[in-house]
Amino acid sequence: MMKFTQIDNLLTADRVYKELKNAILKRMLAPGQKLDIFELAEQFNVSRTPVKEAFNRLRLEGLVVIKPRKGTYVAEIDLHKIIEVLDARIVFETWAAKIGVSNAAQEDFQILQTLCQQMDKHYNDKPFDFMSFNELDIQFHYHIVKMGQNQCMLDLYKGLNAHRITERAYYEIAYEKAKSSHHDHLAIVEAFENRDVDRVLEMITNHIIAGKEGLLRLQK
Repeated sequence: MMKFTQIDNLLTADRVYKELKNAILKRMLAPGQKLDIFELAEQFNVSRTPVKEAFNRLRLEGLVVIKPRKGTYVAEIDLHKIIEVLDARIVFETWAAKIGVSNAAQEDFQILQTLCQQMDKHYNDKPFDFMSFNELDIQFHYHIVKMGQNQCMLDLYKGLNAHRITERAYYEIAYEKAKSSHHDHLAIVEAFENRDVDRVLEMITNHIIAGKEGLLRLQK
């Protein structure tokens, strides 16, 4: 297993989580690799509790698998599942967008605009901070589904864990993906502000399909 730097403060769970997530995204911890909680606790110079908390957060994001009586493993990258999740995103987001175009308040569109501006900042930073950019991307698409005004659908969408499942697969081309798709976000917001339902649906669908096609090219 790779070597981690010791953590010498008490607020450790979040730091352990970030270190492990970064290592998984960069594939310094390989898909299928077993994670030894005792070894990690020793390397980080912490008790097992923050490592367990980190494992649980990573499990919820689909980045690790906890097998009872066997241990914790880095999740495999399942291309078939990723494609299915992206197709499901189209269904959820276009359904919500139809409602949002008609019923959402101007404040909702401003929230999307603000998220775009925050993404712009990370997009222009050097080096490119993919993890921060992706968190904002998650919030952007989550808010689109939230505009559907249906808590059950929103919970189901969150349960897809779509961005978490795909971010590791995209990591090697993270900046290229952002470069090719980030302008879509502003176009989507503009279409919402114009209450142009056809344009909104077209932009959201093409935005997700382009991401899927880019991923398939990467796997060839």
